Amino acid sequence: MNSTGLRPLWAKVAGIVLATLMVACAASARADWPEKPITMYIGFGAGGGADTLGRLVAKALQKELGEPVVCKNMAGGGGAVMASNLMRARPDGYTIGIAVASTYSAVPWITQVPYKADDFDYLTTVAQLQNALVANADAPFSTWKEMVAYGKKHDGLTFGSLSPSSAKFAEIVSQQENVRLRVVPLRGGREAITALLGHNVDIAWSAGVHQAYMNGGGVKVIAALNDDRLRSSPDKPSITEFGYDQGYTSYFMIAAPKGIPKKIESRLADALQKAASSNEVARLAEKKMKFPNVVLSQDKLTRFILDKSQYNKSLYSQ
Repeated sequence: MNSTGLRPLWAKVAGIVLATLMVACAASARADWPEKPITMYIGFGAGGGADTLGRLVAKALQKELGEPVVCKNMAGGGGAVMASNLMRARPDGYTIGIAVASTYSAVPWITQVPYKADDFDYLTTVAQLQNALVANADAPFSTWKEMVAYGKKHDGLTFGSLSPSSAKFAEIVSQQENVRLRVVPLRGGREAITALLGHNVDIAWSAGVHQAYMNGGGVKVIAALNDDRLRSSPDKPSITEFGYDQGYTSYFMIAAPKGIPKKIESRLADALQKAASSNEVARLAEKKMKFPNVVLSQDKLTRFILDKSQYNKSLYSQ
């Protein structure tokens, strides 16, 4: 056989060898993951619940994986600023984000954002939010009925809002109770408490940071905003007890851009669930922050987000 006839054969052999090497290299890269620091985006400002829990989970995750986990705050839009950046990150397991469930299940139906619920891989939860409507302890109302009556008598109330979904909540309450709520956008739970203590707003949404300011700390709960009453204020009714269809049960949760290789995704989710369940994180959540340390599996979390997204689509797309 002459050299001309050998060329196609050698080209085929070279192609097969190259393809084999590429597969082997990719498999090796997956096997070696992680081999560099992981970045955790935090969807809210410093000092709030997401920031505090996120940084402790990052520390526990570093122990699990043996690589540094670098935290970066991206506050704004109830986690939407963070989620928008997370969606655009490379799906290689090196970028994750912590926010709240409504960031993914509600915000895309309320305001214009570049993502939707199925643009992410959902990995685990860290804690259940203790959503509440709160006021300054010296506010001239202590119950839902008293608050509504006061608002009607004084040309409305100022409402500290943490996200587009809490602003939408204010709109729904205004319509149902026939009381004016003037929304004041805030960038996290700590800002909400500061605004309340400084008498800059009458009422505010809190995801749970208020629990450190109850019983003499300057803040009181008007109503629970979860589906059920809250563990820390069992005497305060849930919003569902006032005729609203459902509460706003949610979680601090961790997601990644969609499309992570399955082996990496499985290892990352497993490490995160162990980190979120660690004694250090559980102790902080349960004992100090008073958040139930609820750690959901990937499947349960994904179903929760997608089911909530469908409900919110029907609620907010009318």
